[in-house]
Amino acid sequence: MDRPLGVAGKAIVRGGGGKILLLQRAATSGHDPGLWELPGGKMDYGEQLPEALAREVVEETGLTVSVGRPILTWHFTKEPFWVTGVTFICDLVGGEMTLSSEHDDVAWLTPTEALAYPLSTRMAEQIEAYVRESEVR
Repeated sequence: MDRPLGVAGKAIVRGGGGKILLLQRAATSGHDPGLWELPGGKMDYGEQLPEALAREVVEETGLTVSVGRPILTWHFTKEPFWVTGVTFICDLVGGEMTLSSEHDDVAWLTPTEALAYPLSTRMAEQIEAYVRESEVR
């Protein structure tokens, strides 16, 4: 069966004190309402994935990040698309937190704290990959 393809990026945004940024999906969301996720989203035609991810973070949070190295590639179905996702480690550069209508709340948490939250699709494995990557370095 042929399906359209999509590409998405997610950001492990590192703040102070070893904390990372999580966003709570809006209660009115059509996908995983009320669950927590990393910032990010789909790449638009003609974009490079790191630039798309930086744009998505600004759109969702008002924050500017420096997109670093990728740590995980993953896949999921979001009808009608088969999506390939890439998770990047990102450093907070600046900006003021301003949530988009896609999200209801924000939290800065240690990775261990984040893993205890009710997480959206494929988020746990991305945070776990970050923990493994952090242990190696």
